[in-house]
Amino acid sequence: MEARAALERFLAAWNSADNSAVQKTVNYPHITHSPMGLIVANEPEQFITDFDALKQQSWVRSTFDKITPRQSSDQKVNFEVEYSRLNTAGEVISRGYVFYVVTNNEGHWGMQYRAPGQLTLESGEAALENARQAAIALVDEFFVAFNAADNAALLRVNHVPQIMLSAGQFILAADVSSPIVTMSFERMRERENWHSSELGDFEIVNVSENQVIVELSFERFNPSFEHYLTGPAVWVLSKREENWGVEFRSLMSPTRHLQ
Repeated sequence: MEARAALERFLAAWNSADNSAVQKTVNYPHITHSPMGLIVANEPEQFITDFDALKQQSWVRSTFDKITPRQSSDQKVNFEVEYSRLNTAGEVISRGYVFYVVTNNEGHWGMQYRAPGQLTLESGEAALENARQAAIALVDEFFVAFNAADNAALLRVNHVPQIMLSAGQFILAADVSSPIVTMSFERMRERENWHSSELGDFEIVNVSENQVIVELSFERFNPSFEHYLTGPAVWVLSKREENWGVEFRSLMSPTRHLQ
């Protein structure tokens, strides 16, 4: 699998502690979803890791201990990765989790999005359950607002800035005027005869106290209630200033059911 090979190239470059090598293994614009927000590297020279700081923590190399493919298409694959950081003696100094989106950008497979997550035992179950329930409620609220064509309600469940990866495009919503957070429902009706959407598949992939990663599909219907499209996607929901909202979306190629 080319996407898996791209991850392995990223790890090999990472272990060289050479930023110029690492920069060649990712696609741009690249998104790091940090606890503080979205960090975008538009060009290779902006994608910098402080390897000296890692070495001061006794780091020598990292290993990918478990790689789990998630949603996939011929242009994009999602992965869950559990990793370890090792010292000179080969001892584990820390373990962690990252969710990666690997894309094919004009023939170059590379990691384009990463979101550090949480291993199972890092937080209390009560905090994680609160985050799960908040995520479920927010996704439900999103679809209610969407079907009501209510942009004011949608803005209550969307964070801005927000980023979407869709059909090979990087879309940054820098303010509320962006079409990914303020929808043109009239245009959508004219373009594809949309009437309503429903939540299809839904799976919570990773939960931390302030972030929930979900894979889902949205189903679209026309005014005759014919099911004409299925769109797989990953959404990353974050808690900012005590408010939960969608902060990142990556859409797979949709399946069209009507000719």
